[in-house]
Amino acid sequence: MTIVRSFPRIESAVFYLLLAANLIPLWSVHYFLTGDGPCHLYNAKVLLDMYHSAELKAFYNPWLGINYFFEPNWFSHAALEMMMGVGVAPYLAEKFLQTFYVLAFGLGLRYLIRQINPAGLFMSSFGLLLCYHHVYQMGFYNYSCSLAIMFWVVGYWLRHRSDWTTGRMLLQGLGFLALYFCHPVGLFFAFLLIGSVLLADLLAEIREKRPVREVFQILRQKIIALTVSALPVLVLLAQYVFKKGINPTPRSESDRQIWEDLYRFTALSTMMQAERKTALLVAGLFLVLVLGALTIKIRSKRLQWTDALFVVFGLTLLIYFRQPGGIAGAGILPIRLQLLPYLMLLLWLASVEFPKWIRLATLVFSIAALAALMSIRIPHNRMASDAAEDLVSAAAVIPDRVSVLPISFDHNGRHANGEEVADAIWLFVHAADYIGTQRQVIMLDNYEAATPNFPLSWRRERNPYNCLEKDGNNFEGQPPYADFLHYPENSNNASVDYVVTWCLDRKKFGDHPFVEHIRQQLDEGYDLVYTSGTGLVKVFKSKRL
Repeated sequence: MTIVRSFPRIESAVFYLLLAANLIPLWSVHYFLTGDGPCHLYNAKVLLDMYHSAELKAFYNPWLGINYFFEPNWFSHAALEMMMGVGVAPYLAEKFLQTFYVLAFGLGLRYLIRQINPAGLFMSSFGLLLCYHHVYQMGFYNYSCSLAIMFWVVGYWLRHRSDWTTGRMLLQGLGFLALYFCHPVGLFFAFLLIGSVLLADLLAEIREKRPVREVFQILRQKIIALTVSALPVLVLLAQYVFKKGINPTPRSESDRQIWEDLYRFTALSTMMQAERKTALLVAGLFLVLVLGALTIKIRSKRLQWTDALFVVFGLTLLIYFRQPGGIAGAGILPIRLQLLPYLMLLLWLASVEFPKWIRLATLVFSIAALAALMSIRIPHNRMASDAAEDLVSAAAVIPDRVSVLPISFDHNGRHANGEEVADAIWLFVHAADYIGTQRQVIMLDNYEAATPNFPLSWRRERNPYNCLEKDGNNFEGQPPYADFLHYPENSNNASVDYVVTWCLDRKKFGDHPFVEHIRQQLDEGYDLVYTSGTGLVKVFKSKRL
């Protein structure tokens, strides 16, 4: 009985303990390495350089142009740029952004659940298991932050949906704008959640047999308030769709594959395949809780407005299974959307009045599951940080105002002790871009500038993703391909001044022609000027310099 009476205190303590534990991976290492994170940080640094120095802008300008279109992916770049602009070291700026995401996700989820059902707060502890996911580890900061901010935006709307003032509508509108400049997925699901609750409120009013005129008067007021606050973002969305078009592309994954990924919850596997056992247990607990919730609902024979959240879960499942491979300029949708059905289901589960023994059991499971995941992730996060520092050591021999081509021969990463850093993700595709945060240089693996969705764009004549590739093969592939010796004649006389190789001598691809081609170019046109202590990083300087 003592435990039952003190459950709210226990639940609160567990939540904040788990939230603090989620910060350990970030602050126990120098670099919390993600797939695309270094590239985001580098581009923010370039934007800052171009803003503060006309001389540096003149250096970057023949290579890169600024995309002044209102792209949704500006959030992380603006945040990183502002922090570095006031003197925060680049690696710390990225760490602060990552910390913001973790705190915004955890506290935002708790805030939203409090508006749904204060008795369901224990689900926020369970939800912290979803904070680190595969898409976040891929370095999709804007997408991840959109999910976190979505909790706050929907929670704020729920809290004030019947009592709007001008100030509240303004704050709601700012929330929608923040979502837009993160990622459209968070904005879309915010509207889906809000719309479902609006419809549920309407049905509840009708069920109570209130006068139709009064019901629609109340609904009209809510819709007007929502429309006014959402109007700026709706305009931005319209111009975005007008420019990009819908342009759905077919997905490569089969229906069977995306179903298996969903029930195995592979989205929780961030670094290592070994995490999948725990991920499967998390999916299993979701299933148990759903069965328990449905039993409770059937016995109560009573529907509530919160049951609209279950409808949203169903719609999210439908979207997941019917999704294209890409739409309106956004790609890699299957892995992006896999987390969403679980998040929507979590919100509905929080609305159910579970017995306290189930709540307590869920807390115990959450502690055990997070401990299991962290025990796998943290050692590999440390290895990734060591390897990233090894790569960054190359900056010591690279001067400012040159072009640098990083080539990775092991995207999974390799520690100095020979152990593989990550087997569930290509973590080292852009890790060398941390070098670009230490210098004013052109990093030729800047994938962002080769897409139309980010603040910077390659000048067409110098785009390395066109000038260095052959038959669809480029330096991001495994094995990598790059025809950098002929880059000057393919790019209007631009040059590859330095080449940084990662794991070149490990012979992972044997005598593959692509690898031999790269070696021949290095022998012919470049001098080896640096080898890191581990031997995994080598820097080659063009003989033309």
